[in-house]
Amino acid sequence: MDLRRLRLFLAVVDEGSFTAAAAAVHVAQPAVSLAVRELETELGAPLLVRSRRGAHLTPAGEALVGPARQAVRDIDNAAAAVAAVTGLVAGRLDLASLPTLAADPVAELVGQFRRAHPGVTVRLGAPADLAGLADDVRSGAAELGITEGGPTNRQLAEVPLGEQELVAVSPPGGSTRPVRLHQLAGVPLVLSPAGTSMRDVVEAALTSVGVTVAVAVETAQRDALIPLVLAGAGTTFLPSTLARAAGRLGATVRPTVPRLRRLLVVVHRPGALGPAAARFLDLAVATR
Repeated sequence: MDLRRLRLFLAVVDEGSFTAAAAAVHVAQPAVSLAVRELETELGAPLLVRSRRGAHLTPAGEALVGPARQAVRDIDNAAAAVAAVTGLVAGRLDLASLPTLAADPVAELVGQFRRAHPGVTVRLGAPADLAGLADDVRSGAAELGITEGGPTNRQLAEVPLGEQELVAVSPPGGSTRPVRLHQLAGVPLVLSPAGTSMRDVVEAALTSVGVTVAVAVETAQRDALIPLVLAGAGTTFLPSTLARAAGRLGATVRPTVPRLRRLLVVVHRPGALGPAAARFLDLAVATR
């Protein structure tokens, strides 16, 4: 199966249309269309349905996406392995992270990695939840994922990074003493949507002490959590690094009793990693 055809097919899938794919990979649009037609002929099935609104995958196309991404990644890793001999002077690392981990620990880890390997480009994805991140790693859309450990990561290898504490962040003017979880009964909370890591940790902890979660604001906009708290909408829970930033803006930051913690892991598909991913994983383990 021709690798160039697979790359152009994936470009159409990622960009949503033949025209956008051609612009993204700097190839004439007729050449992209021809490559996909030749691939369809080779496989004996239509892969994409063309319409005025773009291109949409057929069932056969959906079945091809995962193996195609892995095939392209394997070839890229083979080329990157050669670059590894000269010290990772080039290449790319596809990394996925939960949004609440982007500031800590991901930002510092990526910064360290880039300082050591400035020729490697890092593409950082931010799936909305645990399942989405695991799916991205399983499908090959990301080679590594930084996430919470647990059953969602089935069929993936998990490498522990240690625990991360979540602390309560409340509107300005409150007590700074540690808050016991049972004292949160009836307290309006500002939380991410159900199914997200932070929400699951908070709900499990409060339920364990007999507290019914009182959601005042539910938002998928992670950047809105601190402004909402500062505006008086309710209490949220954030990793310590983000909580300290909120405290500098005037929010009340308090640890909880018992402490809220989640286990952080790096996940990847079983088997050998590309040189950039392997070096990043080594750095992450050594740093934490």
